[in-house]
Amino acid sequence: MFSGIIRETGEIVELQISSDSARLEVRARMFAPDAEDAAGAGESVAVSGVCLTVTDVKDSSAYFDLASETRRATTLGLLQAGAEVNLERSLRFGERLDGHLVQGHVDAVANVREIEVQENTYRFVFSMPGAIAQFVAPKGSIAVDGVSLTVGEVTEDSFSVYIIPYTRQETVFRNYTAGTRVNLETDCIARYLKQLAAPYIERSP
Repeated sequence: MFSGIIRETGEIVELQISSDSARLEVRARMFAPDAEDAAGAGESVAVSGVCLTVTDVKDSSAYFDLASETRRATTLGLLQAGAEVNLERSLRFGERLDGHLVQGHVDAVANVREIEVQENTYRFVFSMPGAIAQFVAPKGSIAVDGVSLTVGEVTEDSFSVYIIPYTRQETVFRNYTAGTRVNLETDCIARYLKQLAAPYIERSP
């Protein structure tokens, strides 16, 4: 479980894809041998919003095995060397929850449609796949590439978020341009509420 508060970004060193496997290498300070409480093998790390298991650590790099479904359903299979990713280690019990509950389970991939600067605020507009539209509401929570955000305006096929310069500078939002592909995770509470309510909705006249 994660909070959507990004503490560090990492750099893709290599993505190796073969006929039956894929291995991602990410370099970041949190994996360095001299880092305080360095992340190690077996830990869960959210990589641009995707919950992955660290399979090995060497020098300042961590290695992750990507399942075929992960490559199909997220942007990770498209990453190239030099690309940056948002990183978040899993929460510990008793820690402050500054964002919202994020599972690292990507619901959809979307595109950046528009970036607008409004004084000291950045407005990002994203496409919204129909499969998640029912879970996206104004003032609700959403994770974009693992970043916990509040939804602004919502249309039939898009939604917006507003971020401050600090958030843009400290995450891969600083690299976004129109057309950039991003991972989306809707609020898990909204998903569970829909599942719980489904039997009652189906029985209603």
